[in-house]
Amino acid sequence: MSERDSDGLGDLPGTSGADVDHDVVDISVPARGVFVATLRLAATSLGARCDLTVDDIDDLGLAVDEACALLLPHATPDTTLAAHFELESGSLTVETSVHAPDADSASPDREGFAWSLLSALATKVEVDGSGGTLSITVTKRRETASA
Repeated sequence: MSERDSDGLGDLPGTSGADVDHDVVDISVPARGVFVATLRLAATSLGARCDLTVDDIDDLGLAVDEACALLLPHATPDTTLAAHFELESGSLTVETSVHAPDADSASPDREGFAWSLLSALATKVEVDGSGGTLSITVTKRRETASA
């Protein structure tokens, strides 16, 4: 099995990163810390489908972890933590969101270590608090080697 075929799916249609056009995947889990690993695993798996480098995939997994950690303190109890993944060749955008009673005025802690780490790991980070939902959108693009 080649490195490119590490998922074991071989040459099945729609299984190589080259087939990524603009796929979308949505996952919701209970808004509790124990389920963050599920979203991190999904992000890293989908990052591989987008032909991100191994380092980019690791960064993306950590970025999703940090985004979730910043959102969970604002979540309404007994609701969901949602992740919306947009796949493109060489890029993955992940919007994580929670229902938050104070979403219009809430903001993740931008002074702490989690925000610093998130900002360093992601290509782009955006925060939105509207309509009762607080979200953090993380984009990771494939890094190119410098000559």
